[in-house]
Amino acid sequence: MDRNTREQGNKSRIISPIPKKRPYSAFAGIYDGVMKRAPYLDWAKMILESYQIGTQKNHPKIALDLGCGTCKIWKFLPSSTELWGIDNSPEMLQIADSQAIRGIRKLGDLLSFPPMNKSFDLVFSVHDTLNYFQREEDLSRVFAQVSGVLEKKGVFFFDVSTAENFRKNFQDKVLKETHGKTKLVWKNEFDPKTSILKTSLEFSLNGISEVEEHFHRAYPLETWSKLLQNSGLEILGIGSDYEAWEIFPKANYWNFMCLKI
Repeated sequence: MDRNTREQGNKSRIISPIPKKRPYSAFAGIYDGVMKRAPYLDWAKMILESYQIGTQKNHPKIALDLGCGTCKIWKFLPSSTELWGIDNSPEMLQIADSQAIRGIRKLGDLLSFPPMNKSFDLVFSVHDTLNYFQREEDLSRVFAQVSGVLEKKGVFFFDVSTAENFRKNFQDKVLKETHGKTKLVWKNEFDPKTSILKTSLEFSLNGISEVEEHFHRAYPLETWSKLLQNSGLEILGIGSDYEAWEIFPKANYWNFMCLKI
């Protein structure tokens, strides 16, 4: 952080703002530490369960992970499954590459998938990646992309955060963590009128600070259902919190199991 701290005499001291970074650039280096308690195994089990319910087959031959990040969940998926992933953070993908996690990763935007020349019998997305899209038309474009790469009768599984999760666990919360030499401060603001959660992440290391801002939007079940059906995707089931295929009124996450028709 470039701060002008030299003596100013009677002049006002000018302090430059903390530089802002693109999401998941500064975060990438400590992301796996932040997520060390994430229930990847539970997520993987429900993904595979949705595939088995939708197809009556045990394991997918080829699967695509949307917003794959550092690809930690891939370690919990069948070794026989060919894995592909898309993420728009080169820093996150570099972490996965450095750990030699198997599979093929593509840098790209979920609004316009990069060329893959493949079709998939399973597409999945976890840890509220789709909440990043703040416009319904953008979600429609993502679902259209999914429908385009899925095999007929292929399965699409994803989770989303609920407004209840934002209110209960994030609204006006400030969290402080230390990962190695990096100090992290999370500041959260939730607007119930727009259902948008703004999270500011400040990273401090060796006297230098950087900030990333992340925006998530929660949508009602009716919106998710409408957008999926308009994209040629049939909802086979909606679950809650990776626990059961039923809708809990106070769920933090909803899980969607869909079939390309």
